[in-house]
Amino acid sequence: MSLELAALRTDLRRDQLTGHLNRLAFTASLTELARSDSRDTLISLFFFDLNRFKEVNDTLGHDVGDELLCAVGSRAAQVFSDGLALARLGGDEFAAIVPYGEEASTRALAQRLVDAIAEPFQLCGRWIEVTASVGVAIGDAAVQGGEELLRRADLAMYEAKGQPRGGYHIFDDLLSNRQIRENAVRRELATASLDDRFALYYQPIVNARTGLIEKAEALLRSQDHGVSGIPASLVVSVAEDSGQIVALTDWTIDSALRAADQLNMPVAINLSPAYFRRADFANKLVDRLIEARCAPSALIVEVTEGVLIADVKQARETIDHLRAIGIEVWLDDFGTGYSSLSYLQSFDLDGVKLDRSFIQEVGRSEKAARIVRAMIEFSHSLGMKTVVEGIESEWQARILQLQGCDYLQGYELGVPMPITEFAELLQRGSNTSSHHGEPPPAAGIGGRL
Repeated sequence: MSLELAALRTDLRRDQLTGHLNRLAFTASLTELARSDSRDTLISLFFFDLNRFKEVNDTLGHDVGDELLCAVGSRAAQVFSDGLALARLGGDEFAAIVPYGEEASTRALAQRLVDAIAEPFQLCGRWIEVTASVGVAIGDAAVQGGEELLRRADLAMYEAKGQPRGGYHIFDDLLSNRQIRENAVRRELATASLDDRFALYYQPIVNARTGLIEKAEALLRSQDHGVSGIPASLVVSVAEDSGQIVALTDWTIDSALRAADQLNMPVAINLSPAYFRRADFANKLVDRLIEARCAPSALIVEVTEGVLIADVKQARETIDHLRAIGIEVWLDDFGTGYSSLSYLQSFDLDGVKLDRSFIQEVGRSEKAARIVRAMIEFSHSLGMKTVVEGIESEWQARILQLQGCDYLQGYELGVPMPITEFAELLQRGSNTSSHHGEPPPAAGIGGRL
């Protein structure tokens, strides 16, 4: 072989920016390892990328971004000095193959990489800070195959996302099982009628002063064998990632409007942030109300703090639009996120739902009772109703009634149920109520509070 041909083959195997292996060469290394007759094919495969790299490119320019990638590659080479291969797969993604010794040493190596990348880089006369998300797959290349190990490491890397100083995650069977469940959800969302796969259950929302059921919250449930038992939160998460959230939310809104008409009371729905942020959201909601021949008051839209924080201006405009139409907007799960009182002052909302964590110590701790009372009074001062979730005992309901809470929700007052059961509950209540036309008393506490 000529020297020129050998040099060309070497160039074809190298990443032109960092000088490490490229994706093609790295994949070939995995294939060779999988086919090896050696028994030393048990490896730790590391897959990592940089957090905030796009921000560096956008603000400082691609030249600085390239310098950063080279510097990251150099630090990674020091960490993986005893490794079998190190590659830049493309963009800000890197991978390395290391002989497996024991899990403790693999974890130590992953942490060394995280710490090394977290150290500031001095480039082009300035200090730049980024972090790394590291995924690790441990396995036998001859058994699982190189591509499978790379896929597992990639999954583990995304599991490590979100840690402020970077972090690592080692692939395990739980992660694999979750991926199987996610694929099942994605497939069911794409291939069949949503009416066949999902149903809305309805949980009573009780007037704290009268003990009467006045509203219901619609909650997504899986009912088909392919997705049965899978949490609604996972269904929504998969739908957001796959772009199927629009169809799922449209179906949810239409189902809730039919239920509001059948139950003759407002129904609250939880909206995905991805759906709420759509530019045509409010207009589409009006169209669906018209098609269903429902008054805007039939619907309550619940949003989380994350929706408000993501784009304050857009969120305020959308909320104002909905309320001008006549749709109530409640802030959901207050107490689980940033819980800043400034958000309550910055938006015109109809209600705030205090998370169950607020009442866990009510009745046992005077401080907890004062906090809840203060939140109720603060909400009322801004013209908002207060709803408390997670009521699990009658004494909790009694205390919150004394503190001036407007609405209560929880298993003590009624579990989520199919619409047929909810309608039967209302019918039973109407047969026993002495007030014609009033909603029935809450079933869980034996009548009015």
